[in-house]
Amino acid sequence: MAPKEIKSTSLNQKAWRRLKRNKSAMFGLWVIVFAVVLALLAYAVAPDNSPMSNEQILQLETHPPGFSILLFHKPKENFEATGILKGLKSGFDKGYEPIPILDYHFGKDSMTYSEYRGKAFRPEERVLAYTDILHGKLKAEAGDAPSYIKDHLMVKRTFLLGTDKFGRDILSRLIIGVRVSLSVGLVSVFIALFIGIILGAFAGYFPGWIDESIMWLINVFWSIPTLLLAMGLYVGAENFFDDKLTLIFVAVGITMWVETARIVRGQFLGIRELEYVSAAKSLGFSNARIIFRHILPNIMGPIIVVACANFANAILVESGLSYIGLGIQPPAPSWGSMLNEYKDFIDTNKAYLALFPGIAIMLLVLAFNLVGNGLRDALDVKGQLD
Repeated sequence: MAPKEIKSTSLNQKAWRRLKRNKSAMFGLWVIVFAVVLALLAYAVAPDNSPMSNEQILQLETHPPGFSILLFHKPKENFEATGILKGLKSGFDKGYEPIPILDYHFGKDSMTYSEYRGKAFRPEERVLAYTDILHGKLKAEAGDAPSYIKDHLMVKRTFLLGTDKFGRDILSRLIIGVRVSLSVGLVSVFIALFIGIILGAFAGYFPGWIDESIMWLINVFWSIPTLLLAMGLYVGAENFFDDKLTLIFVAVGITMWVETARIVRGQFLGIRELEYVSAAKSLGFSNARIIFRHILPNIMGPIIVVACANFANAILVESGLSYIGLGIQPPAPSWGSMLNEYKDFIDTNKAYLALFPGIAIMLLVLAFNLVGNGLRDALDVKGQLD
């Protein structure tokens, strides 16, 4: 009788199996996946897909969540439509002026409508000739204009999360704001990992003055509050960067390398004396090869965990910078700037203006922390049976 084949399971498969059993970590992972998909398809799914979701309808200032109204999309003359790829990247230019109306009816050669002018004002009746609406695209006679206007230019709009003080859709601005938070987190973490891994590896592998010098630098950065350091870097490097988003990437990334360097150094201190490192040295391998090809791949678990924590911190730091006015500048949507703009509404019946961006920040930061904790438990093989 042939012996039964035993299937081996890799360490990565075992770690993934343990992670899947962690319900809180999987919840965080699904939140992150949803946020990434939302960021990639932001302008395809946002109700207001204009550039930076900045379609202002001043008559709809601070209307509550669930508010619905009929919008008359009055076409602009000589408008060129935005291409699909450009639109998905930076938004679609609108070829119309949105006018909120309460009622309308058609005449022989003109349309009469009641324009909504806000909660504190009476509606105003206006008359527009078909030729002024359609700019010669369709003939006014034979009933073409009324049917075209009704079918293509009258749109009922529901603002699920309400509107801000400029009449902009809050849901759309939150969706576009996901891009800012995730991009800042991704690039900042990459910068922090690049600096932290190199300095931490050198400090842990080379004892003596190299280790002492890097530890001195780590302690200096460690003693400065993260947000204060990011503010200083942001202000100090402002003249070197034209793009504010790039400036934020650099400022946030440079503030977060310290934790990565400390973790990497501690791991190197424990591993550099092991047998396989001594064997590599005896075979004449270079220090660079031993560091990056032999030791570093064996400490990726702790690095991945600290990267998740740094991702959450990057989102908080960017939100903090935007909150105090040093981050993403209006009209670009940022959760931190939205929170700052409406913090005074928190004790009014319009508290949702500040609550929605605050909840968005909390959920995304919580998701990365949950995934980080789950990865820490899954990658820790001590005491694990499978």
